[in-house]
Amino acid sequence: MRVIRRRDRIDPAALMLRTMCHELRPPMATLASLIQALADQPSGERRAELAEMAVAHAAHARAVLEQASAVGATDHAQPLCHVLPLALGTVPADASADLRADLSPAALAWPVHARHTRQVLINLLGNAFRHGVPGGPVRLLGNVRGRRLRLVVANAGRFSRDLGAALRRPDPPPGEKGLGLWVVRQAVAANGGTVRARACHRGRAVEVEVRLPALK
Repeated sequence: MRVIRRRDRIDPAALMLRTMCHELRPPMATLASLIQALADQPSGERRAELAEMAVAHAAHARAVLEQASAVGATDHAQPLCHVLPLALGTVPADASADLRADLSPAALAWPVHARHTRQVLINLLGNAFRHGVPGGPVRLLGNVRGRRLRLVVANAGRFSRDLGAALRRPDPPPGEKGLGLWVVRQAVAANGGTVRARACHRGRAVEVEVRLPALK
């Protein structure tokens, strides 16, 4: 006799809280670092730049909270170039030298859902630095193909079955492992896009590719 396990019921409130906490972690950590840097920078152009970055990260955190409470849920289209700086700003300072971004002018001008696309990039870049070869390069590529924006995050390392499974699973994982990639899948799907992961460079690197249509 085959035993069929009953799928546990997902608590929507608990899932929203888990997802919100996961999305808030990178911008809040970066915001704390920026505030400390502001305290150490008494004056000058650098202080103004740091303050502008801090305001942007605080605005992203506010957008996450407003989305969770269904207040101001509508997110108008913004060009990718307006979304990119905040996402790149969450990369740890000691790892930023290992990041190379190469995006075409058409990709930078592509209209996207700002919060969703920002979160996709934050999660994929964070995942690449955490699970790639320590000190290895991470690349962010962007271009437009077939009327779709194509974003690729690549890092040195071996392809993991867990990576592919996390991007395919319909339900969120029970713990923190794989939650960020599940969030990526949901955000990409909500915008009519696709996401896939594959090994490349004869198995020595991993690529995660996201394709998004233009947001009207």
